[in-house]
Amino acid sequence: MNLYPRSFLRLIVLGNVLAILPLLAAIGYASLAVDELAQRSEVAVRQASRASTLGYALQEDLTHMERILRQYESLRDPSLLNEYLAERTEWRKRADEYAALSLLASLTTRVREMQRREAAAYEKLDVRAEQLPQMKAALASIKRDLVPLLGDANRLIDAEREAFRLKAESLRDRLIAAVFAALALTGLLVWFGRRTVARLWSRFERAVQALGEGRLDRRIHLKGPEDMQRVGSRLEWLRKRMVALERDRTRIMRHASHELKTPLATLREGASLLSEGVAGPLTDQQAKIAGIMGTNALRLQGLIDGLLRMQQASHARDQMETSAIRFDKVIEQTLATIQLAARDRQLRITGSLAPLTVEGNGEALATLADNLISNAIKFSPDGGVVHITLTQENDHAVLDVIDDGPGISAKDRERIFQPFYRGAAGKGIPGAGLGLAIAHEFALAHRGRLEIIERTSGAHFRAVLPLGEHAG
Repeated sequence: MNLYPRSFLRLIVLGNVLAILPLLAAIGYASLAVDELAQRSEVAVRQASRASTLGYALQEDLTHMERILRQYESLRDPSLLNEYLAERTEWRKRADEYAALSLLASLTTRVREMQRREAAAYEKLDVRAEQLPQMKAALASIKRDLVPLLGDANRLIDAEREAFRLKAESLRDRLIAAVFAALALTGLLVWFGRRTVARLWSRFERAVQALGEGRLDRRIHLKGPEDMQRVGSRLEWLRKRMVALERDRTRIMRHASHELKTPLATLREGASLLSEGVAGPLTDQQAKIAGIMGTNALRLQGLIDGLLRMQQASHARDQMETSAIRFDKVIEQTLATIQLAARDRQLRITGSLAPLTVEGNGEALATLADNLISNAIKFSPDGGVVHITLTQENDHAVLDVIDDGPGISAKDRERIFQPFYRGAAGKGIPGAGLGLAIAHEFALAHRGRLEIIERTSGAHFRAVLPLGEHAG
């Protein structure tokens, strides 16, 4: 019996939906419960804080009101009664706010009683202050009664905190239970879905991996839903196309040297003979045309050689013969060949080379070093400095090549090692955009890497290659 839908995509979507539903339900429940608790907590904390502030302020107001009355009793200054009125108004305002707090609803009657007693005493107070002792006694009584009221308020606040703590603990237990239940159900659904698609997916993964690694000798056939079988047929078609393309590319590149170099050599020789006047004297215009022909023939020759080296580099990992190579000696030979070009442009080459041995191919290592150093010289300004160092880091040889050129912009770094790609800094500078791509392929062939080190000016390339068994 077929346990999965006809479409593999539908199977995956259905499995994901079923697996995520318990978690979504748990998240929704947790969100609502926590939101409710948070709102209650916010109100309780705000009112508790406000109650503490108002309680302290009410005591201070009563003390200040008593002080004003004593001053008035001594000085008989009518302005003090106005000051008392302002303080009294503030006290009553705070008392109203204190009584309005829902957290202290049970104390509202007692607060109103204090306000009533203070109002009754104040109504009898006149400018002659005949009832001043009664007013002072009323304030003292209110102040005494305020102390136990504030104590009761603190107990109400503590009770609310305890109730909130108990509710939070209860909510925590419910959320933990809900999360564990959701995770258990999700785990069960995920296990069932993985078991269903594991065999189909593993076969598909092995087929794609074989294509990516260039193992094109095995036929691809996938079992499963109809769309999976169609994917298998497309992969098999792709495998056959890759085999044919690889065979055609190898054949073309193998014959490119013979088929292109011979006519190019004839063209270069003819341009050279014309420039030398062997066929007769040339006018200035004719000599210029012959020079252009010779220059472009050399440029085309370099492009062909670069393509051949690129082909060699792309297959170097499987076909390269290796031995213990003194990498510092290879770099020294490269420097010897470019000394003339550096001297003509008044470039200074600085740095140091540690005596390090790597396991590799001498020709490939020479190409890697030559491409990096030549690239630095080509992009350096006249009179600039090219800094080259070879050092050891753990069990790797590290070649750093730094120049004073325009550097590499951030948008060019991701593509700088692609064949034929030339960044903005390469405009107007001869080249086909293959040197760094070839160096990158040879670094990978040696189980190493070639990377760009970010710097504020100039370019900094670093090649990291594993050392041989007998480094040094």
